[in-house]
Amino acid sequence: MVNYDAQVGQMPVPYSTISSSGSRKRKIGATMAGAMIGMNAYYLPIKKDTFINRAFDITQKEAEDQITALKSIAQEVVDNKVSTESKMILQDLGLAEDVVSITNKCTALDRKVSDPASVKALKEDFSKNFASYKKNIALMDNTCAKAFKAIKQNKFKWGAGIGAGIGLALALIASRD
Repeated sequence: MVNYDAQVGQMPVPYSTISSSGSRKRKIGATMAGAMIGMNAYYLPIKKDTFINRAFDITQKEAEDQITALKSIAQEVVDNKVSTESKMILQDLGLAEDVVSITNKCTALDRKVSDPASVKALKEDFSKNFASYKKNIALMDNTCAKAFKAIKQNKFKWGAGIGAGIGLALALIASRD
């Protein structure tokens, strides 16, 4: 029940044509639209230098992971408690259950990603094959496929973030009175 007598001395409140929920919805909509537009950065071309650096980073990470796994397997060999999984890893790498062969493999893996001549040769190989990788996906090995995927995902995320920021900024500018 409304007391109309109490409202007699008050000034009427003018109604706003823009509700706060409508303004909020427009801001969210503009932000989402900007993000959707920014997601198209996924399709921007990949630069050769970016690809080479990302592929090398992936190769280096894989080598470090293998070295870590081989160190734990070497400890299992010393303790004479080699698990079935460790035996499968050794067999996959063509190694015997011998600490010397495991140590040699770790040294070779480390040299592959830390020796300047080896790094230069690896990067030149990525550089030579870049054009063919772009044209024919079937020619890529796992490392190159991971590099292309990581670069595209990074572009997608950055594009969505920057697009959302621009969309929100435009919505805020447009909502000023």
